[in-house]
Amino acid sequence: MSSSQKSSATVTTARHPLRRLFDGCTDCDICRFLMDESCLLFPEMYRLYDEALAQKQSPSLEVLNDLTDRCTLCGLCPCPDVRSNVILAKAMRTRRQGLEPGARVLSDVQTFARLGRKAPRVANALLSLPAVRRLLEKVFQLHAHRRLPPLATEDFFSWAAKEGLSRKGTPPPGTVRIAYFVGCTAAYLFPEVARAVVQVFRAAGAHIEVPPQQCCGMPTVVEGDMPRSLQRITANMSTLLRAVQDGFHVVCSCPTCGYFMRSLLKENACLATGCLETAPQAEPQKRGAAGQPWHEVPKALGSPQSTSGQTYGPSSLADDAFSSLSPSERLQLAQNLWDVGEALGRLRHEYGWHPRWRPLKGRWIYYAPCHQREQNIGTPYFDLLQEIPGLELKRVGSSTDCCGMGGSLGYKKAFHEKSLQLGASLMDKIIKEAPEAIVTDCLSCRLQFQHVLGLSVHHPVEVLARALAAPR
Repeated sequence: MSSSQKSSATVTTARHPLRRLFDGCTDCDICRFLMDESCLLFPEMYRLYDEALAQKQSPSLEVLNDLTDRCTLCGLCPCPDVRSNVILAKAMRTRRQGLEPGARVLSDVQTFARLGRKAPRVANALLSLPAVRRLLEKVFQLHAHRRLPPLATEDFFSWAAKEGLSRKGTPPPGTVRIAYFVGCTAAYLFPEVARAVVQVFRAAGAHIEVPPQQCCGMPTVVEGDMPRSLQRITANMSTLLRAVQDGFHVVCSCPTCGYFMRSLLKENACLATGCLETAPQAEPQKRGAAGQPWHEVPKALGSPQSTSGQTYGPSSLADDAFSSLSPSERLQLAQNLWDVGEALGRLRHEYGWHPRWRPLKGRWIYYAPCHQREQNIGTPYFDLLQEIPGLELKRVGSSTDCCGMGGSLGYKKAFHEKSLQLGASLMDKIIKEAPEAIVTDCLSCRLQFQHVLGLSVHHPVEVLARALAAPR
């Protein structure tokens, strides 16, 4: 690629995040081939670039703006600045144009579920009426083939309050203490998953509590609603880091929440050399009993990672949408958050939990979702499920396969067909296996699999809960 060709694709707005994205990625070209089937953004970007070279005229920002709608923040692309620039571009557009009604509703399950939980049966009955569905399709631009999942008749937070999980307890000395970050989908739509998390941790001998929490912020970030996102992220960091200081270990059963808090928030928290040199050093990577790599976490369950005493000046902050947040707190949260499967695997292999599994029959497949894979935690759920007698379980999906749902984006009329296109390769692989059911950590994937394939879908922790026999 000649410098004259490159300069023809450069305009005076080079500092705009979409221009940085376009110039940086087309100068590299790796993702032209790496992400050609698993991403909607890169094929379109390289098409625009080839067109720009042929016409010797760079695409306008208006044309480039379409790229932001093609990114679901799945995390599969290799460079953090891709996600950073997309998030900035989404935020700039939303700040300029405002949120569409459909985006506001779909990205804020927390608010609308809390309103609906006063009378969930009435809300669900209304949503099932054809006239109401047609109205929603028109007003909120929902796709006619999509059906919004019903609200739970009792959300998880209401159940947890009755169980005393929202009160601080005093477990016996030496007991592992768990602070559970639930996620909106499990809290309001699939509370049986969150209840299974409680059941399994109790069976493992842990003390579990549910601290006050907001939506993780990922759905609103995807829509560019940064004021709402930052407000919720700030509240969660305060609560969860306080739990860490109190000796709790924060766990999360939603891969998207986990990816957002331990990967996306961390990615650009600190980029300058001096900052990286003073950041806490992670211990060497550990492996589970099955030889799978574990994410770098504190060795002792009672020793949280700390970034206190470190200094991060303005020059150390990345130019990202989260730069108003404390980088040290972003790093500390990332280093002290565990995926539920990861935490159970550590308890199983390193801390003396010896479950008695009840046999289960079934020929199922397991799919590790994008946001779980991008946390680099290995396959903790798959390893545990392999211990259950009678269960035939096979992994499906490559390192770049995606279900295509994109969280709430899959419900949009404008994104529905793109969603199916993204997930087509994975769906074909699942159909080829002809499983009786699907196991996956991601409840967004569950909704997509149910919509496209019509199969029964289970969260791995639900399967573990079913397989747990009464302790001796």
